[in-house]
Amino acid sequence: MIYLVVGIDQRSMAPWHENISAGDVAHAARTAVERAAAAGRDLVVAAVVGPNSTVLEHPVSELVARRHAA
Repeated sequence: MIYLVVGIDQRSMAPWHENISAGDVAHAARTAVERAAAAGRDLVVAAVVGPNSTVLEHPVSELVARRHAA
């Protein structure tokens, strides 16, 4: 399945989006965060869009939740 992952770079506040091929929404969001990090971005995923332009629920990363709580 191909998902469109949309987010924002926390450091620069620049928008970010990329198509991700993954088996489920959680894997797509995790892959997007990993790819963005490899490019030097600190991505916060705002939405994952699936088939028929459906915005899908995705789990909040524990690492992001902990970093914001600290």
